[in-house]
Amino acid sequence: MRTLLKLIAFIVIVVIAGLIALPFFVDPNDYKPQISEQVEKATGRTLNLEGDIGLSVFPWIALELGPLSLSNAKNFEAEHFAKIDGAQIRIKLMPLLKKELEMDTIVLDGLILNLEKNKAGKTNWDDLGGKTKQKSNDNTQDSNAAEPAVGLAALSIAGVQLTNANILWSDKSSAADYTIKNLNLKTDPIEPGQPTNVELGFDMTSAAPQMAANVSLDAQLMADMEQQLFTLSDLSFKTKATGNDLPLPEMTLSLNGDISADLNKQTADLSQLLIQIQDLAVESDIEATQILSEQPQFSGQIAVTAFNLRQMAQQLAIELPVMADTNTLELVQLNSPISGSSNNFSLDNLTLLLDQSKLTGQFSVNNFAKPALKFKLALDKLDADPYMPLAESDTAKTVASPATAGAGAVSELPLDTLRDLNIAGSLNIGQLKFSGTQSSDIKININAKDGIIKLHPLSANLYQGQYQGNVNLDAQGKSLKLGINENLSNIQAGPLLKDLSGDDKISGLVNAKVKLAGQGKSVEQIKQSLSGNGDFSFTDGSLKGINIADSIRKAKAILKGEPVAKSASVIKTDFSSFKGSFTANNGIVNNPDLLLMSPLLRVNGAGTADINKEAINYGLEVGVVGSVEGQEGKDLAELKGLIVPVKITGSFSDPKPTVDLATLFRDNATQKAKDKITEKLNDKLGGDLGDIVGGAILGNKKPDSNEEANATEKSPEKSVEDELKDAIGGKLKGLF
Repeated sequence: MRTLLKLIAFIVIVVIAGLIALPFFVDPNDYKPQISEQVEKATGRTLNLEGDIGLSVFPWIALELGPLSLSNAKNFEAEHFAKIDGAQIRIKLMPLLKKELEMDTIVLDGLILNLEKNKAGKTNWDDLGGKTKQKSNDNTQDSNAAEPAVGLAALSIAGVQLTNANILWSDKSSAADYTIKNLNLKTDPIEPGQPTNVELGFDMTSAAPQMAANVSLDAQLMADMEQQLFTLSDLSFKTKATGNDLPLPEMTLSLNGDISADLNKQTADLSQLLIQIQDLAVESDIEATQILSEQPQFSGQIAVTAFNLRQMAQQLAIELPVMADTNTLELVQLNSPISGSSNNFSLDNLTLLLDQSKLTGQFSVNNFAKPALKFKLALDKLDADPYMPLAESDTAKTVASPATAGAGAVSELPLDTLRDLNIAGSLNIGQLKFSGTQSSDIKININAKDGIIKLHPLSANLYQGQYQGNVNLDAQGKSLKLGINENLSNIQAGPLLKDLSGDDKISGLVNAKVKLAGQGKSVEQIKQSLSGNGDFSFTDGSLKGINIADSIRKAKAILKGEPVAKSASVIKTDFSSFKGSFTANNGIVNNPDLLLMSPLLRVNGAGTADINKEAINYGLEVGVVGSVEGQEGKDLAELKGLIVPVKITGSFSDPKPTVDLATLFRDNATQKAKDKITEKLNDKLGGDLGDIVGGAILGNKKPDSNEEANATEKSPEKSVEDELKDAIGGKLKGLF
């Protein structure tokens, strides 16, 4: 036995000695032509070995290469596909005899790699993949088929060291060009299933977009090829980029967290992931499934930490809409569970803070190519006025040319955008301030699809009353069709108008119904086409800017030749009831039955309102039915029973009332003439007979202009109307 052991030891020593002596007797440089020839047969590329090949066997099988290059594929621009200044690979011999691969640090220095894609989408490495042999469908199997190769018992690599590498990427199909320079990669020992530290850094430049960036990565990498498990823990990725095509002259991006993937199970986890772009930080914990499929799924939690959106927009040179308050958008924060896939996502229980407002609920987007939105949201409170454009008085006013004004007047509505809307959602708002008005418990439901947009039902508590309505839009045709059906119930009109426009021109408790329809390619065209009907009623209120009683007092004084009293301090007309109905046709509103009642006056009338021009034209008959001290009604007591004609013209914001003096003169003159004739006939014929004859002569109707003219010509005296006109002279100027 001892002799056998000695023999084995002797053989081992001889083999080792032979391996040690092998490099002294065999020069690998003598085989360069054969090596290049075999590479060309396998790849079709030319391998140029410019430097010496160093070979050692014991205790390491070591291969050292000097400069070498591999030619590029045909019809590509770069001369070489790859070049290196030097490489070193060392494998321990003795462990290899036990099927254990123990490698020293793999060193690769001065790599230049040219990656290209032509306009047809073909790359310069497509031909390096080799041809896949098709399996035979023959049921007979080769009895001499080789047994499966036995794998390594263990694998250990002391590390990888890549220094001074350069990678150039050129894509002719998209005109993209990227260059990675000064790439350095260093790892600690690599063992299956064990983490190793990885350090990576490089500089990157791009022509389109024009930019330059520095990138660094530090992480613990674990790669278990057998189990298909991969992890990046304690990941720290940082980049700083500069360039003319970037939103900022200098931008920073960092990513920290842990990433793991199980390719066998097609799962991945991103835990404690923090992405920071400038001042915007996003934290997330995400689990993904089916990651190797066409529709990977994900779910988890996402949080956007509080940031100043206005400041960030300024940094990124993003122009925000002009707002009334420049202190808006200073606080934005989001927190929500999130789920989705490559084609959709859902925020399942979001909380969004915007300045002083808080939005909660669900929001989802499906089909990114043609987004379908669904939401159910609740907003606690919102003051919308600071986010609205500046009022005209607060901005620089410019005089538009006729061409500019005309272009603005015919600005077309975005019909294509409206047709593409696919929305189903609801929004509840606890408290809302908009255009100065206050409302609460607002409920908005919206459904939009295939160009049909419905806002229904709409409701809100508004100034001690309630609003209800629905709005329909039809964008399927060449113009937009609009339908409105709205109801106001028991709303205090005064405070509403005061907050809305700063002037409560009408007060009182209002109830109203409006049903209108119109169509057009612009807002102006729709206003011009509005048609429909409605009714309204106000109780216990007043009309500001119109003092009918005061206008009558002035007319009365003029008729009597008395001094005109100073106007009342408050220009308004009180009423107990003010109501009417209307029809609209092509933007013109016709109100045939206006009725206003107060203890002093009763007003009947009719008129029109032009919605597009905001112009009004009303004719009223004002009857004095009593006297009220509150409006100095005692001055009108003697006019009780008199019907006074009043005209109202002007605009919605500036109505102009005037007493129709011509009609008033004529009616008053006729009455006085009747009284004089009746008085004389009574003297001659007696009371009852005189009244009958006087009535028969003058009639109970107003004489027409021809009758008045004939009467004037036959009478030797001036008519009462002429006497009245002479009496008032020029006193009418400037009174109304």
